[in-house]
Amino acid sequence: MTILTEKFAIHTAQKILKHIEKINAQSHLEYINRERAYENRGACIFHAHHLPKWAHDDPKKFFQAADKYEGTGHRRYVEIEFALPNELKTVEQYRQIIDAFIAKHLSDHYYAYAIHDKIGMLSGQRHPHVHIMFSERLIDDVEKIKERSAKAFFLYPARKKKDGSQPSFKEKWKRGAPKDRKWCNHQYVTDLRADFAHIQNAVLEQNGFSIRVDHRSLKAQKEEAEQNGDSSLARLFSRVPEKYVGVISCQNYEEPRLERLKIFRGLRERHFDLVMKLDASTKETEELEVKDDVQFVSSRIKTLIESKEYSEQKFADPLLADLKNKMLTAIAQVNKWKRAIISQHDAEEQAKLEYMAKSERELWLKYFETLAQKNHLEHFLKSLKKPDESDKEATRAFAQIASSIKTQIADLDSSLSSMKKPVEDIRRRLELPDCRNNILMVTHQILQANTHARKMLKRANIDLDKVVDDLRNALFAQSLEEPQTTFKTRQVYDLIRRQYRDLKKEHEDLFADKFHLQRQVISPQRAIFMAKNIFVNGAYKRLREEVRRYKKEEQKLAPKLLAYAKEEKEFQKRDWSVFPRSTFLQVQYYLTKQRTLIELERSRLEQIKFFLQNKQYELEVLCRQPEAVKKIEEIATGILRKNFRFVRQLEKVENRNKEIIERMNHAKEQMKALENQIARDKVNTHYRVTVSDTLSNNKAVSLIADAILNEPEAVQLVARSTGNNLEMEKDWELMSELDKDELLDKKIVREL
Repeated sequence: MTILTEKFAIHTAQKILKHIEKINAQSHLEYINRERAYENRGACIFHAHHLPKWAHDDPKKFFQAADKYEGTGHRRYVEIEFALPNELKTVEQYRQIIDAFIAKHLSDHYYAYAIHDKIGMLSGQRHPHVHIMFSERLIDDVEKIKERSAKAFFLYPARKKKDGSQPSFKEKWKRGAPKDRKWCNHQYVTDLRADFAHIQNAVLEQNGFSIRVDHRSLKAQKEEAEQNGDSSLARLFSRVPEKYVGVISCQNYEEPRLERLKIFRGLRERHFDLVMKLDASTKETEELEVKDDVQFVSSRIKTLIESKEYSEQKFADPLLADLKNKMLTAIAQVNKWKRAIISQHDAEEQAKLEYMAKSERELWLKYFETLAQKNHLEHFLKSLKKPDESDKEATRAFAQIASSIKTQIADLDSSLSSMKKPVEDIRRRLELPDCRNNILMVTHQILQANTHARKMLKRANIDLDKVVDDLRNALFAQSLEEPQTTFKTRQVYDLIRRQYRDLKKEHEDLFADKFHLQRQVISPQRAIFMAKNIFVNGAYKRLREEVRRYKKEEQKLAPKLLAYAKEEKEFQKRDWSVFPRSTFLQVQYYLTKQRTLIELERSRLEQIKFFLQNKQYELEVLCRQPEAVKKIEEIATGILRKNFRFVRQLEKVENRNKEIIERMNHAKEQMKALENQIARDKVNTHYRVTVSDTLSNNKAVSLIADAILNEPEAVQLVARSTGNNLEMEKDWELMSELDKDELLDKKIVREL
């Protein structure tokens, strides 16, 4: 058993040594440069090197020497492989990164590198990367002055003499170049990733890209996103990292890990899509919310400015003048932040421009500028009113203008036609998965950076709304009657009743608004149907119209069947022996004809029904395809996102209506209590609010009515009097004190 084991170990060691001999430095150089046995693999788009003179600009000679002269058990070369950003397209851009990295970390080494740009086996997307091969041996001071020979360069370096003195220049030159020990330091090798990421980001920024490479773990990136308040990015990093699968495993299609990795990447892509959709929906909702708020306040400002009280006001009063200036300042602030807001569409267009070459960007912008000009001219042409034919001069001028505009539109159409194909090519490239994902990320970054502007606009709009309220109240207070200080019970009742009528009128208006908005709000089920209809180019809508026509025809057939059944029954009951034979045959022929026509009609309707059912089934099958489901979800999400403004308006109306109903119910309770108080009053009871004399009549009577309802807070603030000595202020008492006296009196009565 021992002998067999030993033989097996020797055999295994021999195989390993043979494998090492085959996979040497020269062979690996041929692999990265795609030479000889690896030539058919392709994908090598550039290679370069820095070598000693004896290599004669041939990396194979240098690494052949390394294979031949490097000591046994020593590393013949070190390789670094880095992925390059997909955003960059040209070799010059890739070299900016590689040259910066080499200048910082490999300037004292001989090296060769090759840039590969291939399609990934699993992802199906571009995977540009660089292989850098280099010798650990340093280009030391001796090598810089006088290069060593090929054999000498890979020998052991000269050591210190026994007496501790350093070897001479000649001794160093005859021996090998020293090795750089930093490549044995694991921490240094780990830090290379961070440094390479910084270099890539600098080049990306230099080339006008917003996206950045991050070498950190998903956990670290998630924590930073949470600290910055970026919930979408935090969700994106809340996933399991991908496990590495080597090149050999990728080439083995039956490898179980490969199948698991494909499933994992599919789920990761789905996760990315869902997070980005949620983020876009949230950002667009916030955008619409702020726009609606700004529009609402703008309409209030317009109403205020158009009011009689504002237009007739000279603003001589310092208080009114100050409020007007505050309003104008607040309007300026709102306009300032409105200009700073970047919409979802603009952010996406801005992100797309980053992924175009200069010529593509110019073509893209020119195309949409031309399209806008054409649309403007077409709209202008439609808005032109044709003059009366009797006015020949005006008719002639109209014809000239219309002809000139049509000529311009034709020229623009011609330009658009010539630009359409290259623009569509650019659009298709931007919709490729890797490019689309990067555009979504850049769009997110732009909108996230714009969060501060949205918050400031919202705050400025709230401040403006408050100032408008203050100015409106100050203006309209001058047109109202002077506030009263005391009220009789009947006066309180009349004012509360007036408030109730105003609330009821507002409730009716809100109910009408609610009914109108409910018709505009789209349910998720309806959004799905609309999305399906859009996906199949309106086929669902046409099918529904055909079904509606079929049902109408089916309804028309029902009375015909009843009439025929009635006539058939009468025919069977009638005694035909008393009638001529010809009459019997005529009626029988008529009924047979009616039955035949009805059967034909029924058969036709059955065929239509079968056709419509088949068409419905075909459309459902088409819409259940994975690509269709994804597209329909996107369309439905867009419909619901655009419809969210109506949902929000409906919520506001419902909340306001709920508040109005509560106030109406409370006003009813107040009126009932006041009616009871009027019935009990034997004297002219007077009321007044003790907290302030500047309360409006409506607020004062509401507080008095609450006190009559015995609400604890109100009874502490309202005084009442029998009305005997109002001028002398002698019989005013707080209602809370009177209530105590009444309770005391009732207690005494009960005890007696």
